[in-house]
Amino acid sequence: MIDFKLNENTALHIHTVGEEKTPIIVIDDFVNNVDALINFAVFSQSARESFCAQESDFYPGVRKAAPLSYIERLKALAPIINSHFDMADKSEFDVILSAFSIACTEPDKLRPIQMLPHFDTPNMNQLAMVHFLCDETHGGTSFYKHKSLGYERITKERLMLYRQAIKQQAMAQKLHKNPQYINGSTTLFEQVYSVEAKLNRAVIYPSNLLHSGNINASNGYACDPVNGRLTISSFAALR
Repeated sequence: MIDFKLNENTALHIHTVGEEKTPIIVIDDFVNNVDALINFAVFSQSARESFCAQESDFYPGVRKAAPLSYIERLKALAPIINSHFDMADKSEFDVILSAFSIACTEPDKLRPIQMLPHFDTPNMNQLAMVHFLCDETHGGTSFYKHKSLGYERITKERLMLYRQAIKQQAMAQKLHKNPQYINGSTTLFEQVYSVEAKLNRAVIYPSNLLHSGNINASNGYACDPVNGRLTISSFAALR
C-alpha cells in the first residue's frame, strides 16, 4: 500500500474573503508523491471503469473512493484547521468522505441546481477540501454571495429563506432553457473570490460557503482521470 504523506514543507496561505470574512486555506505542494496519487486514480482497480456517478448527491460528474492511506493522512491537518477556523475546542476530526472526482457532465444535461453555486451542508463545523490533480487549464474553485439576500454562507438559520428565494429566482431566470456551468458573477450571484487550479494545490473552506468549480468548457468534458478535471474532494467534521 502506498503511503500518501502530506508535504511537511508546504506553502500555506490564509485568505479572508467576502463581507463575512471567511477564512480559506490554500496549500501548495500538498502531498509528497502526487504522481503516485494520480497513477492510483488512473490505474488501480480498473479506475476508468470504477469512476461512477453518485445518485445520492448533485455532483456533476463521476467519483471514486480515495485510498485509505490518503484519507488517514488528512487527519494531520487538524492543528492547522483548529487554528485558522477558530475550532480550538474541537478534539475529533472525522473524514466523512474523500473521493477522486471528475466534473464532466455536459452542460445540456445539467439540472438547474448544478448551474448555481452550492453549499454542502449548513453545519458550521464541517469543512470541505479540493485537492487539484490537474493544472490551471481545467479551472479552479470560486466563492460567491447571493446578491438579493447578501448571504455567502448558508447556516441552519438562513436555510429556509435561501431555499425559497433561490427556487423562485431559478424559475424566473428559466435556467433550464440555457444550461451552463457558472463561472463568474451573474444576475443572482456575485463572485467574491476565486482560487486557480494548480497541480497538487489544496483549498480548504467551510462546507456552508457558497462555491462552485470553474469548469472550463474549452477543455471538453472528459470523464476519465487522464484527460478530465481530476481532483480529490474531501469533507471533514470537527466535534
